Amino acid sequence: MRLSDIAGPDVAEIVREDPAALGEGLRAFHPADISELLAGLRREDRVRVLEHLDDETLGDTLTYADGETLKLALLRLSPRRIAAALDTLEPDDVASALSVVPEEKRSPILDAMSKRDAAAARGLLRFDPGTAGRLMTDKFVAVTPQHTVTAALTELRHIDPRVATVANLYVLGENQRLAGVVSLRTLLPAHGDATIGSLMIDEVVSVTPETPQEEVARLVSKYSFSALPVVDDAGRILGIVTVDDVIDVLVSQETENMLRMGGVAAEDSETRGTFDYFGSSIVRIVRSRIGWLLLLFLAGTLTGSVLRHFEGQLSQVVALSIFIPLIIGTGGNAGSQSVSTIIRALALGQVRLRDAGRVLLRESLAGLLLGLTLCVFAVVRTVLWGNTPQLALVVGLTILCVCAWANIVGALVPLLAERFNIDPTVSSAPMITTLVDATGLAIYMLIARAVLGL
Repeated sequence: MRLSDIAGPDVAEIVREDPAALGEGLRAFHPADISELLAGLRREDRVRVLEHLDDETLGDTLTYADGETLKLALLRLSPRRIAAALDTLEPDDVASALSVVPEEKRSPILDAMSKRDAAAARGLLRFDPGTAGRLMTDKFVAVTPQHTVTAALTELRHIDPRVATVANLYVLGENQRLAGVVSLRTLLPAHGDATIGSLMIDEVVSVTPETPQEEVARLVSKYSFSALPVVDDAGRILGIVTVDDVIDVLVSQETENMLRMGGVAAEDSETRGTFDYFGSSIVRIVRSRIGWLLLLFLAGTLTGSVLRHFEGQLSQVVALSIFIPLIIGTGGNAGSQSVSTIIRALALGQVRLRDAGRVLLRESLAGLLLGLTLCVFAVVRTVLWGNTPQLALVVGLTILCVCAWANIVGALVPLLAERFNIDPTVSSAPMITTLVDATGLAIYMLIARAVLGL
């Protein structure tokens, strides 16, 4: 039975009447389900439940908890209580949990942890957020080239239960240098006397602690790895990044990109890519949105300026104003499609700056073909509404030009952002839409002036 099947309106009442019994009962459920239950409770009720979870359950639950619940636990429970829970986790999970609170709040917790686990967590926290060093764990299976298959399998039976993965065994040479990797799938059918050195792959794909987490995720996805080793400049293995951490990175990256595409500022560097709607204060929500809204507001005044400039033409042919929403809507939609496509291609490495010419040509041709198709429909629709053929020609030509122009702008802006080392997702769809609105109206009025002789 899933926890969601029993978590109803009565849970809050149980929390207040007998939180100890609830805490004991929750031990039978998956930590992800417990964190989901906590997210639906009031803040004080969450604290009551957290206080009555055993150390292991509390630690596991914190790895799945949303930002608000995690902060509540770290700030409201005693450092000794939190330390006991974090001692049950892998160092990368400890570092991830502690990264949501300021340095002065981390120190008492780390001081109360076991010396070994605290040292491992401190070692990870010294790396910048969003890097392989912050994601890695030092719990992995290490063997030497001289190990036989039988010896390696025997060693597997006695490994630390907190080892992140046993799918791959990492072969270490002198001074802990990474010499190769061998999969468990390769070991199992091999002869017991065969040496690891004869079975291992010595060309190992690895990263350094400073490698951005997005690059780590790309490599894991490209090669279908279950883990990726992290080495220092001398080739010594420091740890591994497992696929579960990479999945978290991909989810965080997608969240961050969606927020940026919507014109919402990303979170701070310590929690980049995270999004907790109820866990963020109103002030923080406003601060994350106001910058882009002000910029878009100022850009939006360009549309008004264009209309004022061509006010005379609009007063002479009032029917021109009827098609303004159609034209700016079509341009904005075309631009959004283009910018989304290019940003995605940039993220996947399918498009690079050297491809700018090809990209612009490709998007121009696509825009022209799309514009020609929509032009036919626009002309027919304008005539069916009882307008003159000349006005239908104006609308059709405008749709053609605006589609082509919107595709060019939608491709050019993210490429320019990439050129100047700005995150291309900052060139959000709302900004593209606003720019195309203003320029699209100018194109419309200029074509109307030429065709109608205004």
